[in-house]
Formats: sequence, structure tokens, C-alpha cells
Amino acid sequence: EETPTPDEVDVLSAFTVRQARKLRDEAWWAGRRRDRMRRVDGGWKIARREVHLDSTVLPRGIAIFF
Repeated sequence: EETPTPDEVDVLSAFTVRQARKLRDEAWWAGRRRDRMRRVDGGWKIARREVHLDSTVLPRGIAIFF
């Protein structure tokens, strides 16, 4: 694993996703995300993103933007 440069920082996040359909079916997923943020022109930009889900299978038709 690379060490961040002085203009970079690693940010760790945990998340949960809830899917509910017509108040009948409900499912939950959890995971974590690691972002490498880089300072560019006085602001921060995502240089790299890793998403790790605790589940290995997601249902068809689900779309999640991380």
C-alpha cells in the first residue's frame, strides 16, 4: 500500500445501504470506503477510491453510487 504524499490524506468511512420497495420488501447492506484525497489548486479531489461490501452478492436491479 502506498504512503500518502504530503499533499494527500486517506479518509475512511463506514456506510449502510437500505433498500425498501413498496414498504414490503426491505434489505440492508454494510461496508466501508477508503478514499485517497489530494490537494489540488487549494481544494481536495478524490485521487483513488476503494469500496468494500460486507456482502458478496447484491440483488439484480440495484444501483448504488459510492
